[in-house]
Amino acid sequence: MAAFFAIAAVISIGVGGCATPSSEPSRTLSDISSQYESIAPLSAAINSEGLPPYWETYLVTRQKRLTRYEQTMDGDGVAMIRATVDGSASGLAQKLDIPIYPGAHLTWRWRADALPTNADIRTKRYDDAPVRIALAFDGEPSKLTVQDHLHRELARMVSGRELPYATLMYTWGDDKFVADEVVANPYTARIRSIVVERGTAHLGNWQTYSRDVAKDYEKAFGERPGRLIGIAIMSDGDNTQTKYTAWYGDIQLHTDRIPTTTASK
Repeated sequence: MAAFFAIAAVISIGVGGCATPSSEPSRTLSDISSQYESIAPLSAAINSEGLPPYWETYLVTRQKRLTRYEQTMDGDGVAMIRATVDGSASGLAQKLDIPIYPGAHLTWRWRADALPTNADIRTKRYDDAPVRIALAFDGEPSKLTVQDHLHRELARMVSGRELPYATLMYTWGDDKFVADEVVANPYTARIRSIVVERGTAHLGNWQTYSRDVAKDYEKAFGERPGRLIGIAIMSDGDNTQTKYTAWYGDIQLHTDRIPTTTASK
């Protein structure tokens, strides 16, 4: 589900009505313990939990089957993360505290072998995607709408956690989307997705990307980004009950160190 970050634990439960709270609530990005000033490599030697350092499992709800994430090697002997989806939904997340500067580029590579059947990230019912990278940002709460504040208050009441000011997702959609289309999340306007890959032409092959984060954020939200406070990867098939496999390589943020207005505060 792209309700994801704190929305997964709160909006889809309290607003969407598609999940039931458990005695152990889902983790939001603020629960991920290790704050880091750069994105930790997914290829790093794994810890006792079988994950790269600074990355932790991100649960949607405990009623959802977990997507299996494990480190393996590609054909060139480079470590990466394999995601095995079986009607499941969960992710790996890392807490960050990084100012975003003009010209900052996020680079990564991923691979997907299939698209979830009938998936459509514009809808609540079929909101699945083979690969996603989600970026959570801080910002000025006074700019939020009344509805946004109601969502944030709901989050605080249900889970005691703050929602990110905004979440930008890079995702893979099908041919119904145009390249670089900005897609509103069906649960909240504070999550926007950019379709950086579409259709089936590149399934089964590694694809590499470099995106101007500040420019993409401004395109999606109409303002400059604040500090980057979290990142996550996610492959899910819970809504479409799909099975498939996907892979993620290292994710890097390159910046020229020129601060934006909000990032420099």
